[in-house]
Amino acid sequence: QFMLVTQKQYRSCIVAMAGFRYQMTFIDEVAEPAAEVIRAKSCPPAPKTPTVTKDSNNLGPMHERKRLSLQVSKLAERSQQLSGPVERGAPQAQAIPSLGSYGHPNICRRPCILLMRGACQKGAACGFCHVAHEARVPSFDKQQRDFLKHLPPATFLEMILPYVRKAVEESELPGAGQVLQLLESEIVIRAPGGTTVQRIPRKIRYVLQRMSLANLVSLTCSTLPGRFPKLMSIELKNLRETAMILEVCAP
Repeated sequence: QFMLVTQKQYRSCIVAMAGFRYQMTFIDEVAEPAAEVIRAKSCPPAPKTPTVTKDSNNLGPMHERKRLSLQVSKLAERSQQLSGPVERGAPQAQAIPSLGSYGHPNICRRPCILLMRGACQKGAACGFCHVAHEARVPSFDKQQRDFLKHLPPATFLEMILPYVRKAVEESELPGAGQVLQLLESEIVIRAPGGTTVQRIPRKIRYVLQRMSLANLVSLTCSTLPGRFPKLMSIELKNLRETAMILEVCAP
């Protein structure tokens, strides 16, 4: 006996079986080709650097350990300075000369021009350094600045890396190593396969050798665009705050 179906039931049956085909006495489902999924390239994770606490109770022992570790390496240099002639005309540094003097001479701010000309009316509230600097602040001329700005960012960072490492090793402040770690991480991110070794002009090497850690960070901010120079400035600001806490809490 044959089952009678209505026209409506027949149409619904045709629609339900539209995705199947009859082949070799088997009913196979016709699968649509899956669309290719394009994955976005993500940046490598930023390295986690240990944060340095701003608690004065913890900063004191950390600073003392750092100072003692550097004392042996500086012993010969200090003995030569003590045996040399003493300059009578050099101004004596005060305990807290100004806000810009904290961390002198490695991370302090630029020398105060008003103080050099005679007197600074802001006194201890001045944002520039009031401590006498041994030499003029090193700087580049226009041709040297143009040379640095035309360098690839990774090449520039690789060039200043040994000078930043030397300034961090000579610093007695706890947390100075974070500046070095930030720079090394940025080099890995910008040039995973390494950078091309480029010869540095002798005059540029001479200026870099005389730069302090603050000068090197300032050079990075004025040469490279983007977010990385801001991160370096934040680390330098944290170091200056640490130096201020150590100065204020010093016995």
